[in-house]
Amino acid sequence: MDIELLGKPSDVFDRDAEWADLAEFALSPLPGLRIAVVYGRRRQGKSYLLRRLADGAGGLYHLATEQAEAVSLRRFGDSLAAWSGLSASAFGFDGWEPALQTAAEMMAARSRSDGAPGLLVLDEFPYLTRETAGLPSIVQSLYDNLGPGSGSQAPPLRLVLCGSAISVMGDLLSGTRALRGRAALELRVRAFGYRDARAYWGIDNPAAAFAHNAVIGGTPGYRELVPDPRVPESPARLGEWLARNVMRPSMPLFDEASRVVHEDPRIRDTGVYSSVLAAVAAGESSPTKIGGLLGRPATSLEHQMTTLASAGFIDRSQDLLLDRRPVVTVADPMVRLHQLVIQPYLADLEAGRAHQVWAEAAHTVESKILGPHFEALAAEWTARYAAAEAGLAVGPVGQTVIACREHRTGHEIDVLGLARGTRPRTPRTPVVFIGEAKHRDRRPGLAELRRLEHLRELLTADGHGAADAVLGLFGTSGFTDELTAEAGGSRGRILLVGLNALYGEPS
Repeated sequence: MDIELLGKPSDVFDRDAEWADLAEFALSPLPGLRIAVVYGRRRQGKSYLLRRLADGAGGLYHLATEQAEAVSLRRFGDSLAAWSGLSASAFGFDGWEPALQTAAEMMAARSRSDGAPGLLVLDEFPYLTRETAGLPSIVQSLYDNLGPGSGSQAPPLRLVLCGSAISVMGDLLSGTRALRGRAALELRVRAFGYRDARAYWGIDNPAAAFAHNAVIGGTPGYRELVPDPRVPESPARLGEWLARNVMRPSMPLFDEASRVVHEDPRIRDTGVYSSVLAAVAAGESSPTKIGGLLGRPATSLEHQMTTLASAGFIDRSQDLLLDRRPVVTVADPMVRLHQLVIQPYLADLEAGRAHQVWAEAAHTVESKILGPHFEALAAEWTARYAAAEAGLAVGPVGQTVIACREHRTGHEIDVLGLARGTRPRTPRTPVVFIGEAKHRDRRPGLAELRRLEHLRELLTADGHGAADAVLGLFGTSGFTDELTAEAGGSRGRILLVGLNALYGEPS
């Protein structure tokens, strides 16, 4: 089967790059067994993709469940029998080694007859390894016997191992693990970006799309968990929508954040992990301060911080210019909403006072949710879209703090872009973009521009190549006429990026 013939199904939204990678892997004519590892948080659409892939390629998709090994083997035998057209009781496997060997032999036989690679998808693989700890080694043995290094002329066979426990799936290929160096494809399926999320939810107004993304994020499966997926086009009515669809204890998303955090098998001391997330969501960005709030040294939280980062719940961003400890932020909007609004007001929400809670939490939502999220989207726009839409080619994008002797303080730079091909934290780093992003009602003006000019001077004085850096202001309420006029005459040296531009629309 030609790769081009396995087009992405019309019911799969976005995911063009992921589908292309999976189709190329599944239909590659290379001989022998090849392994792919696919992982990502729940509700990102991994299973949907892989079901469609197996359907299109004539492969076997098997979804594992939390069962004893004997039950899991029986279910796999039933799936294999159904795929091959045999009776449900055709197989009685007493272990995973004969089960996978039999599946490989049957798929190899079919591959010889029709020329298409055999494909087996084992979804929720961590459920199987929990009951059969040696399963990765069994897969390794199968690979060593049938893989490209075996010297055999086996027909093309493809095995996809998929799971939602990111820490477990990521560990499959690490260090001295059995499958280290044996994966031909490692694919992490992430949430939609903010533009794709807007299209997926069908939101026309950029301001409403931004506010919704700040509290819900881009996880596609969440749309199926709300009674009313029609998001209001007015940001002022978002609270009403959340009160109906999220902030009621009977709603599936009410406790979603807690479930997805605690379902990771490596997160056992749930109290410590929840406390860390609460501290980060409240604005504590350094491990030392987080440890101080918990009454523990920062070094004692390294394991928890690493686990949360690898699972995608927090980000640990390195300063682009300075060699200092990373800045810690919450990466998942739903987790942030849970920690800042749902958990602190749990009794009120259980009593049915969702509208009152949203009104009371307005300041927290503005400063701890909308503000940080706008900065994150400004950085994402700079990294992903600025080159095509503003002619600004940047390399690494992030944040930094620059010292100022005049004001005897440090100035935070919200969005810093280095030159392409530049390594962060190196002497005389060339800087091509300096930006400030603020979510507020007041329109940025010349005062904000002068601040950016001052920051450019400080960076240049510190030896960084910033003299020609483009200055950028990101705003949600437009810009003053004076600022707009000065930017218009700057020949692209001053960028003004509002919500329309952030979403790729004309102003």
